[in-house]
Amino acid sequence: MSASDAAPVSPLRDVPWLRLLTVGIALGLASPAWAQEGEPIQPRPERLYFNPGALLGSARVVSLGGAYVGIAEGAAGFPSNLAALAHRGPALDKDWDLGVTLSWLDLPFTSGRARDVDNDGRADEGQDRRQLLGGLMLQYKRFGIGFALRNSVVAYCATATCAGDTERIRVSLTQSVLAGAVSFGQDDFILALGIYAAQASFRLSSGGDDWRYGDTGVAIDMLYRPHGRPWRLGVTVRPEVIADWRRDGEQPPVLAGRTLFGAVVSPAVLSLGASWRLGEGAERYNRLSPASRRQLIIDGDALPVPEEEPRDAPAGRWLISAQVDLLSSVDNAVPLRSFASTADEEFVGHTTTFAPRLGVEHDTVPGMIRLRAGVYAEPSPFDGRPPRPHITGGFEVFVLRYWEDWSISASFDLASRYSNVGLSIGFWR
Repeated sequence: MSASDAAPVSPLRDVPWLRLLTVGIALGLASPAWAQEGEPIQPRPERLYFNPGALLGSARVVSLGGAYVGIAEGAAGFPSNLAALAHRGPALDKDWDLGVTLSWLDLPFTSGRARDVDNDGRADEGQDRRQLLGGLMLQYKRFGIGFALRNSVVAYCATATCAGDTERIRVSLTQSVLAGAVSFGQDDFILALGIYAAQASFRLSSGGDDWRYGDTGVAIDMLYRPHGRPWRLGVTVRPEVIADWRRDGEQPPVLAGRTLFGAVVSPAVLSLGASWRLGEGAERYNRLSPASRRQLIIDGDALPVPEEEPRDAPAGRWLISAQVDLLSSVDNAVPLRSFASTADEEFVGHTTTFAPRLGVEHDTVPGMIRLRAGVYAEPSPFDGRPPRPHITGGFEVFVLRYWEDWSISASFDLASRYSNVGLSIGFWR
């Protein structure tokens, strides 16, 4: 072979430092990939938006369009205004009282394609949806304590086939409050404080671990009910709660191949409400109960104790209640539907929204029949979605007197792609 046919030889080919440099560059480029493989998977940076959702409560609360902050009566009013804990009914004749409320919202007659519970303008992608509201309260003289809980459960398909309940992911969202209240003067002013909690959990229907979120804030509620006046004013404050993911040991933020959120956010809510009585005896709207009057006499209150009025004295046949809810904006929040595989990425709740409410109640047949009606506008946290108007109504009928005065109540809540019909059994007040 001639010299002209030989391959050219680089003068740096046999230099040792060049070989070391080449190996170092190769290792440097490969090290990030190794680090990524060794690092734990991080949850999504977005926060899951805790939508206040559909109106839920007793038949009376729903019939009045949810305008109950300025009424705040009984266990049914406790979830709306914590001041109801120390608000003694006009017929209470003992130092203590116990109240329970339970409401269950199920939508078995409406398919997911025909309903829009989230008010996002799209058919619900959840395969199942249930909501539960419960409350328990205990009053003793001027004081009251209680616990209330609202839980919403939605199921999504975990696989493309979604065959049976075992291939579903159940998302549970819970808001709860543990509170106490005290009344002042002639029960004119009631102040309540509570520990407000927002929680969420994800799990497969087939079983296994739960992926949980949770945190708390402070709730402050008030009710002003001046004696001898036909009106009341109520204020409620629910804090914004950002519930971070509570990792259980080495639990990864992945469920059925989907990465979970870093936190759940519940927006702050400020509610202002007022109610008025109209008609004969409307000034008795805030009359004292026998128990309250007796306590004022025993305690030697400096204020004059009002004279006792007959239990069946009229207190105005018309009741009008108005309320406005202010929902604060939140940052970096996505809707629950973004957890479904078919959902698009979308941020929600970044603007402040309002929810006006108005309700009317009439004692059509005093002591026997009450009719109710209401309206409210349900705001949407989604961009471009206008508030959805709702029409509500219902009635209450006295049934019998056995140990207590029993009644049956019915309610309805109708809106575009949403309907709710309720029936309840309770005490006639």
